[in-house]
Amino acid sequence: MTSQALGAPRRWVAVRGRPGAVPLGAVLAGIALGATFLVGLLRLDGLPVTICTFKALTGWACMTCGTTRALAHLFHLDVAGALAMNPLATLGVAGLVPWALADLALVPRGRALDVELAPPLGHVVRVAVVAAILANWVYLLAVGR
Repeated sequence: MTSQALGAPRRWVAVRGRPGAVPLGAVLAGIALGATFLVGLLRLDGLPVTICTFKALTGWACMTCGTTRALAHLFHLDVAGALAMNPLATLGVAGLVPWALADLALVPRGRALDVELAPPLGHVVRVAVVAAILANWVYLLAVGR
């Protein structure tokens, strides 16, 4: 019998440190931090040409349009400017901070953060992520990135 059949309450979210897992939050935050410093120090946001193939071919903003400029604003600690350039990329980078800190706290114990969602909640989260990506793209198109 499962714990559900025994009348145990359903757990919608389970957060734990998984042994031997890769600290993905810390890795992704390191990449984001490195990219932010490269963009800021090399001033890659000021290139005179677009390096986006999608925008060059269609004239439309791609789903990540403005991310380089958002990272440049974050390099200068201008969160409002970063949000204006690409809200989803900025919030994504900000979301990496607590994940990375949790991973770094667990690394000495040989663990990494593991979040498990119940199937109905997992479905809702996936739909919300797709909706956020599409809403962000509509915003980027509307403001003419």
